[in-house]
This record gives sequence, structure tokens and C-alpha cells, in this order.
Amino acid sequence: MKRFIALLPVPIFLISGCTFNVQVLTPPPEAASAAPIATQLIASPVATISATVEPPQVGFTPTTSEPIFHAAYAASDSRSAVGQSAFPAATKQVFTIWTYQNMHEGVNIKREWFLNGEPWLLREEPWDFAKYGEDGVIRDISIFEFETPLGLPSGVYELRVYIDNILQPIGRFTKDQPEMWLNFEILPTESIPEAASPDSQWEAAVLSGNQLIVRDVNGTPTELFDGREIPYFAWFPDSKHILFVERDLTGKQEGTTLGARDDLWIVGIPDKETRLVYESNTTLGVVGGLAVSPNGRYAASSEGSGYGDACFVDTQLIFFEFPTNLMSAQPIHQEQFSGIPSAPDSVIYPAEAGVWQSDSQYLVTLEGTCIENNPLGSFLFDVSDLTAVKK
Repeated sequence: MKRFIALLPVPIFLISGCTFNVQVLTPPPEAASAAPIATQLIASPVATISATVEPPQVGFTPTTSEPIFHAAYAASDSRSAVGQSAFPAATKQVFTIWTYQNMHEGVNIKREWFLNGEPWLLREEPWDFAKYGEDGVIRDISIFEFETPLGLPSGVYELRVYIDNILQPIGRFTKDQPEMWLNFEILPTESIPEAASPDSQWEAAVLSGNQLIVRDVNGTPTELFDGREIPYFAWFPDSKHILFVERDLTGKQEGTTLGARDDLWIVGIPDKETRLVYESNTTLGVVGGLAVSPNGRYAASSEGSGYGDACFVDTQLIFFEFPTNLMSAQPIHQEQFSGIPSAPDSVIYPAEAGVWQSDSQYLVTLEGTCIENNPLGSFLFDVSDLTAVKK
């Protein structure tokens, strides 16, 4: 898998089972003379292709009879029919989905990735016509980083794809022609996207990293909380309350999240009443942020800085149970659940953001340090009876 150790604030050493070769391009320093860009071979199953026949996306229908890729978009789910231009910090995987037509045997496909304007990843391979056919939609090309809770590095990503070295019109359709690239951004930890309330009557946002506001349907802003850093927030289903994390960085160690500590708050709308419901000795939400259950009775998150060393990772799942009046929160720690596997000298931790499957069941991928072949996977946590079942 593609590793980004140089970009991470803390080292995490986990077992990898990589098999495919890609080229990682490293540009020369700005002051260096004009020399060829260095290449380094690493092992990484970065991209595979699968296709289903679907009509091209509305907005651009090529009239050419030549092989062509077009109508690309990025999504966190390969089944998504809509794209997104920004993904939250700690995103583990981003799919790039596009339409193809007029393909035939013998053509060569190349994908060039750039990160913040610099060459980042190159993949080149022949088109397997026998397997994928002439027309369809590619849904299984992705970049990913599963080996650390920090996920893919933040920054602006750009994808350019070629058929027989001809750059393809994969981008959005503007000024009567498509762009020849696809762009999206993975936001830094200190940036979180705005989010609409479930009833679409409010839009919540964090300004300057520490000020939580909402805007009504007319765009009029109301300040709800002004404190220290606010890295995560989530709406309750009643559209009247927001759950959010406030981070204290006064004890933080340089270059890491160690020493930072978080408080969990609930704020009401429009009365602006705030309630401190949980105080942590470390950070919350490093893996997965905050996720409120469909009925608003529970929330799922992670607790721990994300620090890892050899067979140790300090991050665990944590759930919160709320009373009807949302005046408090009862923490439920990962260790309280039965059914979680264990191994000597190993730590079991959440590998990525999970998703609520029902009002009380949360599906999340677990990984374990220093476990041969890492035989873990998706587990369904039921907070109503404190059980975890492998799916």
C-alpha cells in the first residue's frame, strides 16, 4: 500500500501485504538543475478496474468514434451517483469514477496523480478489453491509505488520464468544453466542511477554526460558540442541537497530537444554550470524527491521539448515550463490548470511520497491531446490549 510516513506526525508500524507495482514520482528540489525526475518502485494495490454499462453523465456526450474517457467525479463510495469536491481530514479512500466508450484491445491507459501541484503517483497498464468491454463506467479506481488513522495526506489532488498518451476530457463541463483533469481536496485537520441540518433549515460552519455558527435559510449567521479549536461537529436528527468537540492544544507536543485534550459539548438552536457533556484526557474523533445515531440517542467516535509505535496504538472506539433532554452523556468504551477479538501484545483499534446501521448498531472496520495476516475486518457494535459481532 502507498505509505506516507514522511507526512505523518507520528510513526505507525503495521503489517502490509502489497503485491502490485506503481511508480512514485519525486520532483527535484526547486533550486536543483534540470535533471530527470527520480522514480522509486514500491508495492501497492492502488487501483483495480471494474465496470458496469451505464449511460454517460448528463452534460457531455462525446460524438467521437475514438476511445474516450469522460464525465469523471470523486466520491467516498464507489456506488455514489454524485461527486464531491472536498473530503474531511482522515479520509482513508477516495474513488474516481468516470464513463468510457469506444474502447478496444491494444490501447494503453495511463493515470497521472498530482498532490498540491507536484507529481505524486503514476500508473500505466493496457486496457483489458476481454474483461471490461467497449463501454461502461469505471467505479473501482481509488487512492487509499488504510494503515494509519490519519488516512490520506491533506491537500489538493489532481488526476489526468490518457489513452495512448492522449489526454482525456474527464473534468467538469465549463465554457462549452470539459476540463482535462479532475480536482478534489482532502481538508486539513483544522478545516471541516459546512453541514446542513437534517431538515435543511440551517447550515452549520466553523469560522477561523474556533467559532461555531449557523446560518438560517436567508443566510443570516448566528454565533453558537466561540472557544478554542473546534475540529468536529455533527447535527442531531432533531435539527435543533449540534454535538461538537472543543480542543485544548496548550499541552500538545510539537509535530504530534500527543498532549492535546478534548471536551465534548452540545449546543441548542436557537437558544444557544451550551452543555459540557464529556471531558477527555486525550483527543476525540481522530478516526471518524463524530457520528450521531439516526434516533439521536447515541453518538460514535474515537478516543486517542492516533499515536502508534510497533505493537501499540493509543486509539479506541468510544460511544456516548444521551438522555431525551440531551443534558448529559454517558460514555461507553470499546473495552465494555463482548465479542471483540484479542491477541497477545496486540491492540485492536478502529481503522476508519464507521456508519450507523440502525438506531443502536454501528458498523466499523477494526484492525489489530502485530497480528499475523491481520484477520480482523468489519464488526457490528450494538450499544443496546454491548456486543460486537464480526460481519
